Amino acid sequence: MRFCASSIAALLLASAIPSMADAKELRARNLKSSKSDKSDKSPKSPKSPKKLSPSADYQDHYLVGLLNYPNDAIPDILNGVTSGTYINGDGGAPWNYIPSVGFSDIEPFYANGKKVRGEFFCLSDNGYGSSSNSADYALNIVHMKIQKPFTYRHGEGTFETYTETENLGTALIHDPNGYIRWENGADIQVAYNVPDSSWDTYKSLRVLTGRDFDVEGLAVINENFAIVGDELMPAIFAVNPSTGVVLTPFVRTPDIDEHGNFNGKFLSTRGDKVHCSIAALEANTCMAVDSATVDQSQYRRHDASGGYEGFSLLADGTIAAFLEKYSGDTTLSDEPGVRVYKVLPGNGTPGNPPSFHSFMGYYPFELNGGNIADVSPIPGSSRLVAVIERNGFPSGSLFPAPVMPANKLCVVDLEDVDEDMVMRNKKCILNYHKVSDPWDVDGNGIFQYAQTQVTNEQVIVVDDYCIIAGTDTNFPYTNQFNVDVTELPYGQEVTDTRWMVVCFQEPIFNLDYPLMDD
Repeated sequence: MRFCASSIAALLLASAIPSMADAKELRARNLKSSKSDKSDKSPKSPKSPKKLSPSADYQDHYLVGLLNYPNDAIPDILNGVTSGTYINGDGGAPWNYIPSVGFSDIEPFYANGKKVRGEFFCLSDNGYGSSSNSADYALNIVHMKIQKPFTYRHGEGTFETYTETENLGTALIHDPNGYIRWENGADIQVAYNVPDSSWDTYKSLRVLTGRDFDVEGLAVINENFAIVGDELMPAIFAVNPSTGVVLTPFVRTPDIDEHGNFNGKFLSTRGDKVHCSIAALEANTCMAVDSATVDQSQYRRHDASGGYEGFSLLADGTIAAFLEKYSGDTTLSDEPGVRVYKVLPGNGTPGNPPSFHSFMGYYPFELNGGNIADVSPIPGSSRLVAVIERNGFPSGSLFPAPVMPANKLCVVDLEDVDEDMVMRNKKCILNYHKVSDPWDVDGNGIFQYAQTQVTNEQVIVVDDYCIIAGTDTNFPYTNQFNVDVTELPYGQEVTDTRWMVVCFQEPIFNLDYPLMDD
């Protein structure tokens, strides 16, 4: 598909004149000029940032409570449809329903153009982990009610440890207008193969599956318009989050040169259908190609699970789009961090699809971090975002572990970059494995909580004080510690999609709070 560059000149001109909001933000944060620090002569490293965030930067906070959405909570629209035929019987597959596999992003829900407190759009993951095993998973967006009762132990009142969230509606992501086509003429999965006749309605709707895209990022402009970030190609496209209708063709991710300029090439992966023959797609025999095939094409190879994981709508209406990683089956491993692009959303029509405006810089990981898990804007800011970093923890229950936890929430200034285009003004504010629980809201007599999950792929800053942070379950591969979950008091809940609500003692997400000051 095409790379849209319209309106770039106008935006560049506008960006030269700071808005009142930007001026306030600069004053409030007392941010340093990127030219003011020439004394840092530390060597450039592709594996670690120049400035690490010590634990002293963690901000005082408290756990408000825990919530879960059961894997077997199946809405009617996902019931009676065969799924799981590509995973060799794992977890009892196949099923006669589309299971909940967790969510890869959480965004505000809007009604009549206004945010609704306690309600969110939650974006499903691609299914069972890859394009090769998720061709029978229907991509969807859930309207979820997420609210936790909490009273600071008023009158010594307590509440249940886990509160179930409420699904207020599920929208299938589907392409009734036929916008989704690859450059080689390839169509979506349901045009070629479906498990059985239970998919007839999905086929007529042109429902997208995990073979088509691995949707991991969602930037909601309003209840009728959002941009999806895909990590399989990687690409972006517009969708109506309330109905699931695809609004535009997809737009590929441009490659950059050593100066951060678009170089006329585009990223691609082994799961990209552009590398498959139509005959192989019709025969359902091309779920992925080998790396050499991508290298021999006109595209630059990236990891099939390395595209857009962090997708954040900023206050100026643009989107900060974070690739997930620069490791794995990729040619980007020599870069000093994960790429962050600036995306213009367009207006949700085929004539004005989302477009890539510019390269913003590289986001540097903390030591032992390796993946972006999600990104959320700081309310009112066009340059500050909250970022979840993660690694591959856990990898079983036997210690010393092959992978130790490195799940942190950090805040970064997207515009404060050094001479290597690395974002250098960054502060980590929360360790997911050391969450303070002074009110003992989980009722276990322990005043510390760990959000133990390999893929904590949802976070949203909801106000000046609080976040909601949720998981992708990796269903049916939910037993990440290899323990007998039937013996655990909350064995089911920790295999479900779950969220924690954490509030900070100070209004650290208010732009007048000096969070990023040294």
